[in-house]
Amino acid sequence: MRVLAIFVAALPLLLAACALRTPVAFPGLEGTHWHLVSVSGKSLAIPKNPPVQLRFIDSRVNFHACNPMSGRYSQEGNHIVVAKGFVGTKMMCEPELMKIDTAAAELFRKGVRFTLFDGTLVLQSDNERWAFARDESATVPATDDTRVGS
Repeated sequence: MRVLAIFVAALPLLLAACALRTPVAFPGLEGTHWHLVSVSGKSLAIPKNPPVQLRFIDSRVNFHACNPMSGRYSQEGNHIVVAKGFVGTKMMCEPELMKIDTAAAELFRKGVRFTLFDGTLVLQSDNERWAFARDESATVPATDDTRVGS
């Protein structure tokens, strides 16, 4: 009888603990548009104008600092990877913009974890942390510019 009483008393605590362990569903990023606001863990100068853009369209991640780059991404939970890398143009730009292109291509090739905080997307990999602000004013139509390498 005592064991039953202890079990009945402990049951609400067990149920509450289970509720706290409910798996978190990670949102998809498809159709979203962002601009880079900061990078930590890597020395990169982020220009204000034009903004460095990040878009998720048609299962592709599109990144534009110096050159428009695109690659097919896969998302598992809060992890994104562009396994085959980016393809894009090879124009010459200011050296700082070209460094951003190179760093972003490597970041996505290795894979990143992401977190969404209100209107901020944070990508993390190893010691790097890239923060992007949501661009609500931008529409993300599927155009030739967003389908580089399709």
